[in-house]
This record gives sequence, C-alpha cells and structure tokens, in this order.
Amino acid sequence: MGGTRNELRPAPPEKPKGRKKRPTPDPIRADPSAAAQEIRQVIERIERLEEEKAGIADDISDVYAEAKCNGYDVKTLRSIVRLRKVEKHVRQEDEALLETYKNSLGIE
Repeated sequence: MGGTRNELRPAPPEKPKGRKKRPTPDPIRADPSAAAQEIRQVIERIERLEEEKAGIADDISDVYAEAKCNGYDVKTLRSIVRLRKVEKHVRQEDEALLETYKNSLGIE
C-alpha cells in the first residue's frame, strides 16, 4: 500500500509584476532642519484652523441661543440643519425606511 501522499499546501504569494517602486526618501533624514521647519509650519496651520473652528463653534452656539430666546426649539432647529445636509433622495429613502419600521412596530 505504498503510493504518493497528496497534501494541501498554501500557494506561494504572487510576486508583483512590473517595476519596483523606489522608496520615498525620509524627509527628516534627508534634511533635518528643513523637515523640522516644514513640520512646524504644518502644526501652526493646524493650530490656526483649530482656533478658527472654535470661534465658529462659539458663533453657532450664539445663534442657537438667540433662536431659543426668540421662542424656537433648538433641538428641532438642529434636526433641520442636519436634514438639509443630506441629499433629497437619500433623505426620502431614510424617511420611507423609518415609516416602514414604525408601521411594523405599530407606532403612529
């Protein structure tokens, strides 16, 4: 009862075809002072934008507070703003699905 034994082995990984890509040089090793300056500039830009974002968030809060003083429901206003960001056909699909779920649960 000799014979060959068949074993399953995973296929070797395929070698990529085409030319090898040259590795991108590390900018920090290539020129440390220039890289440090570039990193500093990127960080400063991000910090400036974060400050602007905080200022805008404060402005938005002020507008909601003003609307509340005028008798508007802030939660509803936020919902409307969120809905207006969504495309009409997507919003309609969402509303139809919500109605389907509500009907299946007997919620009017």
